[in-house]
Amino acid sequence: MKPKIMFINAIDIAKEIETALPPLGLGYLASSLRKEFGLDYIKFKIVDRDIEQEMNKFKPDIIGITSVSQNYNRAIKYARIAKKYDLPVIIGGVHISALPSTLTNDMDAGVIGEGEETIIDLFNLFEEKGYFDKNELEKIDGICFRRNGKLIVTKKRKPVEPIDKIPMPARDLLTIKKCTYMFTSRGCYYRCTFCASSRFWDKFRFFSAEYVVNEIKYLIKKYDVEEIGFWDDLFTADKKRVKQILEMLKKEDILGNVSFSCNVRSNLVNDEIVQLLKQMNVKSAGMGLESGSPITLEYLKGRNINIKDHIKAIKTLRKYGIKPHTSFIIGSPKESREEILQTFRFIKENRLDSFDVYILTPFPGTPVWNYAKARNLVSEDMNWDILNVNFGESQGNAIILSEKLTKDEIYKLFLLFTNEKRKIMIKRALRNPLNLLRNPKPLLKALMRILSGKPLFVR
Repeated sequence: MKPKIMFINAIDIAKEIETALPPLGLGYLASSLRKEFGLDYIKFKIVDRDIEQEMNKFKPDIIGITSVSQNYNRAIKYARIAKKYDLPVIIGGVHISALPSTLTNDMDAGVIGEGEETIIDLFNLFEEKGYFDKNELEKIDGICFRRNGKLIVTKKRKPVEPIDKIPMPARDLLTIKKCTYMFTSRGCYYRCTFCASSRFWDKFRFFSAEYVVNEIKYLIKKYDVEEIGFWDDLFTADKKRVKQILEMLKKEDILGNVSFSCNVRSNLVNDEIVQLLKQMNVKSAGMGLESGSPITLEYLKGRNINIKDHIKAIKTLRKYGIKPHTSFIIGSPKESREEILQTFRFIKENRLDSFDVYILTPFPGTPVWNYAKARNLVSEDMNWDILNVNFGESQGNAIILSEKLTKDEIYKLFLLFTNEKRKIMIKRALRNPLNLLRNPKPLLKALMRILSGKPLFVR
């Protein structure tokens, strides 16, 4: 019989923002195992709901769970369910990588960092022994496990290089829609104080232009996609590679068949790079501007970026017809009411009509987490549900890092931004009343998200 692996994406299925896109990370694990053991050797299933029922139907041999910190309570619950059936459990993702100490007794091994090679070693061990022998686990790099109650963390695993060795994710196990996403790199040169992603990947690596274009071709041919988001932390970091991707898209006669979106950083936006994005048919660019206050901006993103960079980037993107999608963070420890209002004025003065505002949240592995821990605001046995950046959903339990403002004061300021978004949506609808009459659902849906404090788009 074929061995069976069930991968669980531990998410909140009630949140559209978490269910809208497929879990490519699990797809990469499945494709890496297929590459090593053959396409048909292992039977896979990827699920995010009805976990116990799916276990009973699929009858897996191994359970693999991935989770971010704010959903870690779900991962703990799913591991407990798996142990009811005496199933071995592997946990991976950004949370366990940052805090191996949170590994529970229901989890046999935690994968720290990049998992494509680690999952192969773990599966080999399971195939050989039929279980995860703890003496043998110690020989596998990049994991944590418990032996006699003591946490063991093995030698750090080197990142996969060249990264092109990693096969494209197994999208046949996922639901792929006309609008989808892909990764063209892992990591980031920068270390924003709140960002867990750059710490997780540790090193910035790029898939080659050939790899990227082949994946785009595959998505068009196999799934007839119309829109692809490059979900890299910083797609434009390597200008030479962007040029190569553009030239290969031209050569393959793909230009115009699909539109793109990507993430940029304001201090790296200039005419040359935006012209390249325009030629690629990039329609929108996400920017984490974070603040309109120079003092707060430096705290969040460092000294290599400033407000002038933000203004120039917005103007340059608009000059070439690329829509800037922006996001901001309020509630930094030393941030005053006036500095938050500087951000609000920045949004209005620069006529930003697509923006999100989040509260500064202490995610494990970041300097913000260390600051919060020093103030006894977080711990390694806390309720992980409260790590929610969407203040409109979580203001009752939200962790407030501000030393100058109360929770109520921050919430009132948050509502100022929310009301501004509502006004913008209404004005946009009134400018195009016929479109509203023809199709009112998008506006009504957006308004409901705004009124509930939910973001219009993902950071």
